[in-house]
Amino acid sequence: MPTFVTRPLDARQVDQAYALMRPFYPELTVERWRDHAQALLAPGSRGGIVTVQLDHRYMHGLFSYLLVPDLGHRLGLQVDVFVALDLFDPEGAGDALLAEMDRIARQNGCDAIHITLPDSQVKTHPLLARFRALGHLPEGRRLCKHLAGEPALA
Repeated sequence: MPTFVTRPLDARQVDQAYALMRPFYPELTVERWRDHAQALLAPGSRGGIVTVQLDHRYMHGLFSYLLVPDLGHRLGLQVDVFVALDLFDPEGAGDALLAEMDRIARQNGCDAIHITLPDSQVKTHPLLARFRALGHLPEGRRLCKHLAGEPALA
């Protein structure tokens, strides 16, 4: 089996990462993705984007995160995007991302990791069983009221 390596997203790879996102977020425009990535990669940001790659540096997945104060858990690692796509070893790519997520959360003193999945993926995400096996369990339900004119990503 190949060895997956996690790396922070390099600003020069933002468009490559967009291509990885499209199958999971078909409504996502390149401009919106670039804005999201730029905000997380900016100096002083309390977040980031982590990729999983093989030796050839081709991306097989990513997650974006933000460190947020949390009433129930003091400090949480909020993950709003989680994509793992490898035809031959999807669990390998996902496991590498989940391990890096744990490492970042512990390094920053987080008491919890919250992964938000779009409604369209809540029951069908290919790694849902893996999330649960590694201790990621449902905790409430997030509600959203859209204030901007842009539609939400499904």
